[in-house]
Amino acid sequence: MKSASSALSTTKYATMAISLCLALGVSLPVNAEKQPRLIVLSPHAVEMIFEIGAGDSIIGTVEYADYPAAANDIRRIGRHDFIDYEALMLLQPDAIIVSSTTTASMQSRLTELGFTLVDASVKDLKQIPERLIELGKLTGHNTEANNSAEAFNQTLTQLRDTYQDKAPVNLFYQVWPTPLTTTASPWMNEIFTGCGANNVFSNSVSEYPQVSLEQVLYSTPEVIIKPVYHGNADQESVNWAKWPEIPAVANNHIITIEGDLVHRTGPRVLQGMELVCEIIDKVRRAKQSPAEPLISSQVNSPSNNKHAPTEGSLL
Repeated sequence: MKSASSALSTTKYATMAISLCLALGVSLPVNAEKQPRLIVLSPHAVEMIFEIGAGDSIIGTVEYADYPAAANDIRRIGRHDFIDYEALMLLQPDAIIVSSTTTASMQSRLTELGFTLVDASVKDLKQIPERLIELGKLTGHNTEANNSAEAFNQTLTQLRDTYQDKAPVNLFYQVWPTPLTTTASPWMNEIFTGCGANNVFSNSVSEYPQVSLEQVLYSTPEVIIKPVYHGNADQESVNWAKWPEIPAVANNHIITIEGDLVHRTGPRVLQGMELVCEIIDKVRRAKQSPAEPLISSQVNSPSNNKHAPTEGSLL
């Protein structure tokens, strides 16, 4: 086994080569010997790379990178707040995929060690197909990436065309029960707006404001959506039944969804957005036609992945 210093020396030459390829817009060879060896420090970026058929290029990742199932077999070299630098250097990656969840100190340290960093951060929905195409160029999976990007754009347009201009529905999104926390983040607001939902706290100064039960009561939400994922508090600890004055409570429009589908900034977000749009539309129809059956208090996600906390997401 090579020493860490030897591995680092080898990595510097490899990263110089990959940097040149990226600068020139040249795709890297995709054969088994020359496919780039990537360490990916965000679960959403892992999902993107698998989406374009380049999952085999990932040689290391972080905790909670659990989708698709094959991602669970990848070696773990850290978390969102910790990296095992010795293990990372011994793996000799050609590039390291970082995102907004990779701390500045981590990125600085990785740069000092001579690694090439590729930013896969996503701030809004339109960046997802852009990142897919960039990762396709990096891994040599251009065709797959372009197809995925096109499909994403088409589905996003279809969802917006179907739901965005319908009669608005007041929504309260319960991120956290204690303290009671909601969201006003641009990411979540873009999803809600695309579904024709009015986030009742969309104008908050903080992206994740803490609110009181009285504020929720005053905002009169017609539906309450509660995301669940491993690591968050018991979302059922707020007993909304005590507040029948709230339209969502009176009409039994309190819905649980899988948080990863909307929080992770990867291609599966459209599954989550479609789920939210369908919930909002059922509430909308129930308002217009009182005979509309009440919707279930829990909605099964279209995904089979286990719940995971928010590392690698915008939440």
